[in-house]
Amino acid sequence: MTSLRLLIVMTFIALNSPVSMAEAPATGNATQYVHLQPAFVLNYGDNTTGRLKYIRTDVALRVIGAEAAGKVNHHQAYIRNQLVLLLSQQNETTVNDAQGREKLRQVALDEIRALLTELEGKPYIEDLYFQNFVAQN
Repeated sequence: MTSLRLLIVMTFIALNSPVSMAEAPATGNATQYVHLQPAFVLNYGDNTTGRLKYIRTDVALRVIGAEAAGKVNHHQAYIRNQLVLLLSQQNETTVNDAQGREKLRQVALDEIRALLTELEGKPYIEDLYFQNFVAQN
């Protein structure tokens, strides 16, 4: 019974510690995902109909190594700004079509890579993912 209590207490401590094994910082050239938080919630398209249209999406950036993750985190405000500007310019056809969203993902990746190349001399981002993508027309 005592060993069971000890196991429960140790499990509780491990799961509630600031850095658990699953969250340990990666070193070297390990793949990391930088999640841009909070989620993007914005209106998009022109407002000619008088009705606002919204997009909600979570974005993750795949990078290789701690240096790349650090650079992306350092410039996260600028990256988020550029993504907000890009997403808000879209139309219903783009956001409601799988091929349109894929093109948008590729354009967003290219823009953010160009931004980091301009700022840091290297693109640092391997890929960009929409973890979810909800549009209200």
